[in-house]
Order: sequence, then structure tokens, then C-alpha cells
Amino acid sequence: MRLTLYVPVRPEPQARPRANFKNRHTYSEHPDFYYICFLEATKKAPPRPLTGAMRLCVRFVYKRPSAHNFEIYKTSRADLDNLEKAVMDALTRAKWWTDDALVASKYSTKVWGDRDGCEIQVDTLRNVVNFGEGWR
Repeated sequence: MRLTLYVPVRPEPQARPRANFKNRHTYSEHPDFYYICFLEATKKAPPRPLTGAMRLCVRFVYKRPSAHNFEIYKTSRADLDNLEKAVMDALTRAKWWTDDALVASKYSTKVWGDRDGCEIQVDTLRNVVNFGEGWR
């Protein structure tokens, strides 16, 4: 099964958890990107959450400034792993899968483009090795 999603907003990284030692409270602020990703994912959620091994492909696109006219890949902030975390948390909350630990394969890229956005594709993987005939 393949699920696809386009989020038409500038990708923002998931913030690291923070602690308030005075009040003995920890918190993690979610960026607006996370909430919009969650809302869009909820609209395209499968009838039941996916189970089994999955591949996640994400393409984070940032509007190209004139200074980067000939570049393809975005090498400045935000960190790719923090961007992925925001997407995976949003898809988990939208019930695309039961747990993001099911993602066994991941491909992500940050690129410059004509407009801001995020393209997401989730594929279920066949988690069985077929050795075929002649395997001994």
C-alpha cells in the first residue's frame, strides 16, 4: 500500500524537549509545520493504522532565494533529523501507523525549489524473504 501527502508550508524542525527545573516540568514545543502536517495527514489517513515494516520518503522543499540560484540541495539549517521527527510524530498522531518504530527504511532530502512544501510518501514493505527454489 502507498500513501502520499503534500504539505504546502515551510518545513520547520521539531524542537528538542526543554525542562523547567523551577516548576519541575518538561515540555516540547511543536512548530506550526507539525500541526499543519498533522491536519493534512488526518484528511488522508487510512481506515486503519498501518502495521508491519514501512518505508518513509520525505522531500523538504524550501523557496529558493536569488543567492542560491544554481544550487539544488539546501545545506543550511534546519537539521534533517529534526525535520523528519516532526513529520513522523505528526503521522503517528494522525494514525497513519501504530508506531513510528515500524519505519524500517527512510529516505529524506532537503532541496531548494520554487515554493515551500513537504512531499511525503509511505510504502508498506513485504517483510518476508522469498528464498525461491533451490535454496538449501
